[in-house]
Amino acid sequence: MKSIRSVALALAMALSFNVYADDDELVVGIEASSEPFVIIDPKTHDYIGYDIDLIKAVAKEAGYKSIKFHDMPFDAMFADVLVEQVDCAISMITITEERAQIWDFVGPYFDTGLDILLNKKYQGEFKRDTDLHDVTICAKTSSTCEAYALGMPDIKVLSLDSERKLFEAAKEGKCDGVITNEPILQYFLKVSADRDKFYRLGKKLTFAQFGIMTSKNRPDVSERISKALEKVKTTPYFQEIYHKWFE
Repeated sequence: MKSIRSVALALAMALSFNVYADDDELVVGIEASSEPFVIIDPKTHDYIGYDIDLIKAVAKEAGYKSIKFHDMPFDAMFADVLVEQVDCAISMITITEERAQIWDFVGPYFDTGLDILLNKKYQGEFKRDTDLHDVTICAKTSSTCEAYALGMPDIKVLSLDSERKLFEAAKEGKCDGVITNEPILQYFLKVSADRDKFYRLGKKLTFAQFGIMTSKNRPDVSERISKALEKVKTTPYFQEIYHKWFE
């Protein structure tokens, strides 16, 4: 997979040390354009979203006194965790066997799957992913969505580095649709002013799970937040944040 090879190259070229090693502070890599998981509040400019609420609760349960977020492109999170520039990363990161060979994952904490959003002009023509032909589909760079789309015949793939750019491209007619995780599409069709211009295939293409990504060289961090996550998942708050963002 291209993203795995790219990160391995980054590791070889980077200094492998943890600038932020601090038992009292959890430094978290995020990609803040993944509605509704990680976004920037337009009024306060704070980071908000499902993943933000979750990792704050996990950090508190784990005994960290503070949490610091580093916003970066999605593929940069993999390199920064690998060379220990951040303690962990969270932003809809799908757990895969290939990724698990290089990184550790705490969780899973969210079940999901891929789906495709299309311009409504295709609603009578395309009912499932196997129907697609002669269209351009937007996918996030270095994601499992991109990998799936690149394996589909008879379509073109436009790769962009954030969910926000995917939807902007679709709205501007630069692509005919978007492939991403189904809760992202559900949220877009719930809140976007352009929701009436698009439809979901409504066919889950894959089953996947999100996890918190950590370095294999930091079992102390992995074990600490793993225990905290399992505790948070048993609390009413875990259900509350789901209802807050998805219902």
